[in-house]
Amino acid sequence: MTRDSPWRSLLRKTPLRGGLGRRILLWFLVLSLVPLLVSNTVGYVFTREIIDRQVRRYLRALAETQAQQVTAEVERHQLFLDGIAVSDRALFRTIPADVPQTPRRQDRSLEALQVHLDHELMELRSLTELFVINRAGTVVAATDRSRLGQDWSLTELYRRGRVEHYFTADWETRNENVVPVYRLAVPVRDGQQKLTGVLAGTVGFEQLQAFLRVPEHLAIDVHAFIVDRLGRPVFVSHPHIPIDYRQPLPSPLVGQAPGSVARYVNYEGVEVIGTSVAIPRVPWMHLSEVSVASALGQLRGLALLAAALESAFALLLVAIVWTVARSIVAPLRRLVVAAERIREGDLGVDVEIERDDELGDLGRTFNQMSSELQSSARQILELHEQEMRRAAQLASVGELASGIAHEIKNPLVGVASGVDLLSKQVGTDPRSAAVIDQIHAQVHRIESAIQDLLSYASPKEPLYTSTDPKQLVERLLTLVRPQADAAQVQVTERYAKSLPTIRVDPELLTQALVNLALNAIQAMEPGGVLQVSLESADINVRFSVSDTGKGVRPDELDRIYRPFYTTKHQGTGLGLAITKGIVDRHGGHIEIESKLGQGSTFTLVIPATPQEALVQ
Repeated sequence: MTRDSPWRSLLRKTPLRGGLGRRILLWFLVLSLVPLLVSNTVGYVFTREIIDRQVRRYLRALAETQAQQVTAEVERHQLFLDGIAVSDRALFRTIPADVPQTPRRQDRSLEALQVHLDHELMELRSLTELFVINRAGTVVAATDRSRLGQDWSLTELYRRGRVEHYFTADWETRNENVVPVYRLAVPVRDGQQKLTGVLAGTVGFEQLQAFLRVPEHLAIDVHAFIVDRLGRPVFVSHPHIPIDYRQPLPSPLVGQAPGSVARYVNYEGVEVIGTSVAIPRVPWMHLSEVSVASALGQLRGLALLAAALESAFALLLVAIVWTVARSIVAPLRRLVVAAERIREGDLGVDVEIERDDELGDLGRTFNQMSSELQSSARQILELHEQEMRRAAQLASVGELASGIAHEIKNPLVGVASGVDLLSKQVGTDPRSAAVIDQIHAQVHRIESAIQDLLSYASPKEPLYTSTDPKQLVERLLTLVRPQADAAQVQVTERYAKSLPTIRVDPELLTQALVNLALNAIQAMEPGGVLQVSLESADINVRFSVSDTGKGVRPDELDRIYRPFYTTKHQGTGLGLAITKGIVDRHGGHIEIESKLGQGSTFTLVIPATPQEALVQ
């Protein structure tokens, strides 16, 4: 036999196992956690939207600032090249048409130009080289001597540099890798503003960051990109994955107009928020990215913290609900157990609830009810025993009365016959006729009493037949009208338009109606009104007998059906008892309405289709 663990025992005793405890917990959770969850969720969503908008504005402002910085740096270097050409205009005035084939043929001015370019390059470390192109498109002076004699006449750098400041990107192969380089060009003119050549500079891939003065990290977790008009990367602030500079940058912003903002997964596989801005006067576009984890990381941390706090609050709430439910459900459970004991017959059970609140009042009321229930049960038992004794007595009296009635009935027939014979012999003597009539009346009274005793002691079994209820009322009126006329009572009748056929014993039901009608006639003074009504209600037929007599006192209503109970000076007191027995055997019941001084109405309610099994 296994022993339950303490935890299982605790779980069995917990108030949350019952339906009320679970409902209390559910409502506590709904009323406490749901508003908290809704408010936190709405707050998180709105805060995320606000932070997202702020991040996009910040990225856009940062990109615009960096774009202006790039433009300013390009223009600054172009102005620097202008300054070189202007400051030493004498050196650039006589740029030779071609490069001398031997150093001996190189004139002193060209040598001085070479020295000047070397000197200027040392001062401007952001440039990789400087070189001069003559009007024929040939490099005549260069800090990188290998460029001397190169033909640039067909390049866009030369064509554009002859007429304006020009900046472009180019590609070079270094160590079997193709990397971008950037070139600047300005026109060189003499004192009469005639073109003498083009001064150009090269920015190597390694010097580009110093050239643009763009920091490696613009801000925490913000990446910067500069792409050309084809979307190819020109500058990457800090690439963690090798980039093919010949291919467009894998970003949806490349194919969109400048000023776009998007949320996407970048080439490193990180979800980011990015924006693009056009760089003024340079055919480039600046892109800025920030990772979503960095932008919304603290908010997600707050969301996790809120979830943890909500979980802790839920656990605390469960503990509180457990305590509250225990204080509520445990007394109710004791009441349920006590009610079960009462249902099983253990009356007088008390519940110990020592509290001063509504549950305490309920417990005290329950104990009082239990005590009163025990007392009522005891009284009912006593009344039942009394009724049983009375029923036994009535049964004995009924048997005795039945035997006496049979013993009296036979001699009474002889007396009645003798009185009839005497009435014929007396003839017309008035005094003798009056005595004989009185004897007849008393004999008839005795016969009626004996018949009542026999009807009550040995009730007749109903013989059901389909009967028109209107015929029963007409037969009733035929039988009682002579007594009503003798008592100077007016008889009225009222029938419903449509009445169903009922299956009853016409003789027994007529006897019941006659008993009610005779009682009504005897209860009225001369001038009274006897009304017999017949109507249909639902599946029942209602026979109503009303009088305008004195009425029945309220304290007599529950005793009038008792055998031998009567308030009249004559009669056996069995009429209503017999009537009730007949109605009960037909599956019906009797309704009484009575007002003192106004009269009474007895209504026999008979089912339209009574069950023949309801015999007794």
